[in-house]
Amino acid sequence: MENSAQAPFDCVARFYDMDYREYDGDLQLVADLAQESEGPLLELGSGTGRVLLPMAGAGHRVTGVDFSPALLARAREKLASAPFADRVTLVQADLRTFALPEQDFGLAYCVSNTLMHLTTQEEQLAVLENAHRHLRPGGRLLLDLFNPDVPEFLRVAGLQELADRWHDPATGAQVLKWSIRWPDLARQLLETTFIYEELFPDGRSQRTVCPFTLRFLWPSEGVLMLRLAGFQVEAVWGDFDGHPHTAESERLIFLAHKA
Repeated sequence: MENSAQAPFDCVARFYDMDYREYDGDLQLVADLAQESEGPLLELGSGTGRVLLPMAGAGHRVTGVDFSPALLARAREKLASAPFADRVTLVQADLRTFALPEQDFGLAYCVSNTLMHLTTQEEQLAVLENAHRHLRPGGRLLLDLFNPDVPEFLRVAGLQELADRWHDPATGAQVLKWSIRWPDLARQLLETTFIYEELFPDGRSQRTVCPFTLRFLWPSEGVLMLRLAGFQVEAVWGDFDGHPHTAESERLIFLAHKA
């Protein structure tokens, strides 16, 4: 996670893996593109290694960049016992400004809405420009965002909804994840608060509150920003299977290459 959302996401790093325990729809697409890239991979916003670790396990050399010390610490814990740890480099840095010695990556990918944690168009463009600098000529960028759904934004505005629940085997607690969202359509912002409520076997309870802001993109805006950053857009998809994007699509996925 990146920028203004950084401090809260440090606080909830211990929930992160369970929160994403069933989210793997993007893995095959990243794996297919990685296989085609014939070069090292760069993950922008690598978190606890949800995508990075399977890519390294498949034989790829991967560099992951993230601004969160807590998320990176959990990724390093997993790598400590991994037989492919020598293929992974983790870097704590700002996605807008990081500068790696290696700037010939074959594929960069930024998934799970990570770019949206940059809350201005200028900041988002800076991330895309920095990704461009780190790719070799012809190197590709995969950008995965949610498709903005204005009627849904208005429906949920201010509501506290139960987004998920699970059992934490480490603590024995039942964890309830609540979500509250407030849209600002004029500024393309979605003010979001996640509340993780832990109910322990001894009757204790604990709440961890994580507020953050997302800036969503419209499809044509994303294409223009990628072009401004020096990319040539190959495709705009609405899902991880490569179907064309429509207004009803769940995802907004761009595939581009360094011109």
